[in-house]
Amino acid sequence: MAPIASSASVAAEVISTLSLSPPSAVIAFAGARDHYQSALALQEHGALEALVTDAYCPGSWSRFPLLGASFRRFAAARHAEGLPTDKVVTAWNSFIRSLGSRIDGRKDSPHLAAADRWLSAKAARVALARKAPLIAYSYYAEPAFRLLDGSGLPRILFQVHPQAKFLRDLFVREAALVPEAAASLRRESEMSSAYGEVDGSFAEADAVICASSFTKHSLEVAGAKVPVHVVGYGVDLDLFSARTLAPSARPLTVGFIGALSQRKGARYLLGALASLPKGSAKLILYTRTTVDRDLIRGFEAVDVEIRGGLSDAELAADMKCCDLVALPSIAEGFGLVILEAMACGVPVLCTTSTGGADFIVHRENGLLIEPGSTEAIQREIEWALTHRDELFQMGQAARREAEKHTWAAYRRNFFAAYVASTQA
Repeated sequence: MAPIASSASVAAEVISTLSLSPPSAVIAFAGARDHYQSALALQEHGALEALVTDAYCPGSWSRFPLLGASFRRFAAARHAEGLPTDKVVTAWNSFIRSLGSRIDGRKDSPHLAAADRWLSAKAARVALARKAPLIAYSYYAEPAFRLLDGSGLPRILFQVHPQAKFLRDLFVREAALVPEAAASLRRESEMSSAYGEVDGSFAEADAVICASSFTKHSLEVAGAKVPVHVVGYGVDLDLFSARTLAPSARPLTVGFIGALSQRKGARYLLGALASLPKGSAKLILYTRTTVDRDLIRGFEAVDVEIRGGLSDAELAADMKCCDLVALPSIAEGFGLVILEAMACGVPVLCTTSTGGADFIVHRENGLLIEPGSTEAIQREIEWALTHRDELFQMGQAARREAEKHTWAAYRRNFFAAYVASTQA
């Protein structure tokens, strides 16, 4: 087997030297994963055989007033300009079961696991019928890869999150270190037995694509022997436009985007803020979920403001008022909010267990620390309190870095990684 190596830049060199076009591929995932950018990467290069998904809508549906505002929002989210509907194969059984999981509400809902299996089987049947390579996102890979065994068709895994067993082991250790966060960690999807099938997907694959070096590391620890290509995500530079003025509010404003969980280092961040002089810093929590009150117990003195339900455009505008965005995660497959904040000119404090480690240079275009340390977060926020001007300039450098990570660049690199994977 080939050693774990390669990257998007190496793959780009590979594609430039190939004389033959790669075969068109079937790609499989549910929802609007990565804003459909991976499917668009194949389509732009004439290499999309089919997208197998649970629901996809014609563009006109989001503009039809009789369908209702909620459905129009759904239709807009489940459509991408440049991705024709005749290239989409819908796994309706998967969509119906996913609706059941929404009613159920549990992360380990059997409906959700069934939806993933239906989508996986559909993708395998389409790939076999069309004699096409299959690119399957990690939740949907294992059953499909088994069905393709012996077919001779390339099986390429897109590893969305760090490898599942790697994460379970990490969460067990974390729960022992921070017992107050054990309940938060038990709610993570990877802790459910329903997700056991995703553990070994890499062993069935001929190649892997993932979004960060940290995810690649998790596969190495798990024993992967196939080529792994790191292709970092992109950001919409128009939606997340750069601020030109430094925030003037006092105290120092720290933004946190997403569900407040221990996976994202919640208690470490709250502990750091609690240790600061009263009134010196404020946390703004941007979230669309309820806040886990057990997780924040003991940190009631921290000044926290919750701003929920914002659209992407509203979030992009509002986060420009923050001096800093914090994502001190113990494990991220990438962390899109890192690039989104950087594109807004807001510096990010994140850990080496995120995609930020691939492009953030500490105290140049962001703040990069090791995970699991309240003291490290406190040290960087204390530095930020006395270096507001430097923090703003760091945000300007962050924007310049974000400009290198467009979705167009992602599509080019993803396609190059696909070509390299079919040549492995």
